[in-house]
Amino acid sequence: MIPQEHYRSDNTTAAYSLRWSWAGWPSTGTFPSLDSNAWGTLHSLWEKDGIRVLERRCTDSQWQLTVSSRTNVVPSFIVARLKGRIDHAFRNSKSGFQFSRKVSLRSLGSNTEVEVQNYIANQVQKAGFCDPKFASQLSSFTRKWEPSDCSEAIVVTSGRYWFQLHLVLVVDHRHSIRDLQFLGRLFEEVQSIALDRRYRLSAVSVMPDHLHIGLRGVVEESPEAIALAFMNEICRGMKINPIWRPSYYVGTVGAYNMNAVRE
Repeated sequence: MIPQEHYRSDNTTAAYSLRWSWAGWPSTGTFPSLDSNAWGTLHSLWEKDGIRVLERRCTDSQWQLTVSSRTNVVPSFIVARLKGRIDHAFRNSKSGFQFSRKVSLRSLGSNTEVEVQNYIANQVQKAGFCDPKFASQLSSFTRKWEPSDCSEAIVVTSGRYWFQLHLVLVVDHRHSIRDLQFLGRLFEEVQSIALDRRYRLSAVSVMPDHLHIGLRGVVEESPEAIALAFMNEICRGMKINPIWRPSYYVGTVGAYNMNAVRE
């Protein structure tokens, strides 16, 4: 019997900020040029793929695109569509150009991975609980992995990926759960899910009314799929009724922020 999925893409909303830096290189020689009409066509096609070009920097030896994506877009799909559609444009122009297999995709955010890690790790302290004993016990359900190996590249045949996320789930109606035993089980369940699904955690903070997770995903799964997996599998693994608000926040982070990339 297939377990019931309480949270699905059709009944769960997302607030998100998903940005990436893609880089490609020629196999030999240099990149041909594309005129404004060709770029306009590419931008329109990528929009239909759920990918929006924010900036581009093109030299003879390297092309870099900064893009945003929808939550249901898989990182490996971003690489395939960016490279594939440019490749098709070059074939139409009969340039004879060939891409190198060396392609990279980096997740980016307004803040770096280290900054987000520290933000998650300081959740209990920042909350300013009136009961110091409760705060002390709750802090045992916050963990930051140092040094974090989430920033290591994921190496696959299509290239190298850096895929780091900050995920936030909120308890429905913002109900505050004060049962420390329950919160401890939730803390353990998050780690169990990450292990089973091959995610690498960088930071976790279980709070009475919300949950922060910093992680490295797998390139075959979209941010949406990862968020829904945690929402459903926490409830299933703990054998509880759905506790989350049918929404989530997910954002990309990385070793560099957007300002560093633009410089």
